[in-house]
Amino acid sequence: MPTAIRLSPRGLLLGGLLLSLAGPVAAQQKPAAKPATPKPAATPPRIYESYELQTPPEYAEGRFALQQYLKTQLQLPADVKENRVRGSVTVAAVVQPDGRLTDAYILRGLSPECNAEALRLMKAMPRWRPARRNDEAVAARIQQSIAFEPPRPATDHAEAQAGGRVVEEVVESKVYTYVEQMPQPIGGMDYLTQYINASLRYPAEAVQKQVEGKVFVNFVVGPQGQISNAKVTKGIGAGCDEEAVRVISQMPAWAPGKQNGRAVSVSYTLPVTFSLQSTPGAPGAATPPLPTLPKPEDKIYTYVEQMPAVAGAPQTTIAAALQAAVVLPKEVTQGGQSGRVYLSFVVSREGKAEDAKIIRPLCPACDAAALAAVERLPLLTPGRQNGQPVRVQLTQTLQLYGPNHVFELREAATPAAFTGGPTALRQYLTDKLREPEVLKKENLRGVVEVRFVVQADGKVGAAEVLRPLCRSCDDEALRLVRAMPAWQPARNAAGQPIAVRQSVVVTMPVAENARKADTQN
Repeated sequence: MPTAIRLSPRGLLLGGLLLSLAGPVAAQQKPAAKPATPKPAATPPRIYESYELQTPPEYAEGRFALQQYLKTQLQLPADVKENRVRGSVTVAAVVQPDGRLTDAYILRGLSPECNAEALRLMKAMPRWRPARRNDEAVAARIQQSIAFEPPRPATDHAEAQAGGRVVEEVVESKVYTYVEQMPQPIGGMDYLTQYINASLRYPAEAVQKQVEGKVFVNFVVGPQGQISNAKVTKGIGAGCDEEAVRVISQMPAWAPGKQNGRAVSVSYTLPVTFSLQSTPGAPGAATPPLPTLPKPEDKIYTYVEQMPAVAGAPQTTIAAALQAAVVLPKEVTQGGQSGRVYLSFVVSREGKAEDAKIIRPLCPACDAAALAAVERLPLLTPGRQNGQPVRVQLTQTLQLYGPNHVFELREAATPAAFTGGPTALRQYLTDKLREPEVLKKENLRGVVEVRFVVQADGKVGAAEVLRPLCRSCDDEALRLVRAMPAWQPARNAAGQPIAVRQSVVVTMPVAENARKADTQN
């Protein structure tokens, strides 16, 4: 007969305690669960360049408000206030789809203090209107220049109103930063570049330390064209700064700058490049000969008293004539390429366009089309300096876009127009508006701004609300715009119809006096 085991109350208590401890131990001995598979990192949104966009990003309150923000919020460093440093800082940043500015960095700096202030200003900026591509908000790059100029004394200049024009008093001792006619090197920028390349000598210390880059030198071009006060504003050291100042100080005299027709002193800044591959004095680099100054009759100007024009057609600009002469290549008409070609050419003393060069290419066929357009230009009236015909170099931009490109309003030579003009447009917006009930219920009033596309055939295309009022108000404004009759399309410089962005402001509710005026009409 088995012996019965009797447990005391104390034993029962200990047994229960052991069982309760055994549970967690058993649980710990279960095989560990497989770790969760990490989710792949989200792909960052693509950042678009300006040429890829339908609508570029813009400061929410407009360009004027942006300039006011930069002017009023800028805190000048002490070196700028005391006129020891002056110039501009270029900041690059990204405008995100929600309008935030991110990833700001210095693209072209001035001084550590100015750079820091420019970054602070950009990072503190209110949100922008984002760029748009295929009618969707996207991230896009921007560049913004911020000027750092010392405060101008109250007696620095006098202003007088003369026929609605502000005339600045010319002060003989003043050193100007910008004038009506900027100083120019005798022989042009090509000669100046050749002169600097032939005169520059690589310092031995810089060669030994493998130092290269750009030295920015500021100097003054006096009323007689003499060069003075050369100093480094941004250097690279190792003897390069001193060598750059030496070369700039020994430059031949320039054609002086002019303000109100009088020669004045003008501050100017030039970069001097030190390259271990090409600058004389670097290992293996050849020393080019000093260039010869061109004869006066061979000089090429970039700005003269009387600029070239289209002969016999004073209302037609050279830009319009050049655009009209373009024959779009198939790469553009078939949608493979689009954009702008930047080129320069010289108008001879006889008025012929020659020596055309591509400054910023687009594609081989596009560049060839741009050069061919220069050859097809009509005879021009030559530029004149001191009453004599002279050679003048012009820089132009050609638009090479296919039939589906949408231009901004400012890019059209002739804007789109509502049939019947502005009065007919106001009457349409008044008569066809179906006022939403919410306007009366909530005593609501205001405006809805709508941006839309007037296509090359005059029909209204994609539309979006820029300035909302309320949901039903915005929907009614969009309906009103989309129901518009065809417009007279915008045209480019060649007279060809193009698609262009427009905007209208719809007032809600319609003012009573506007209704009466339209009824009387």
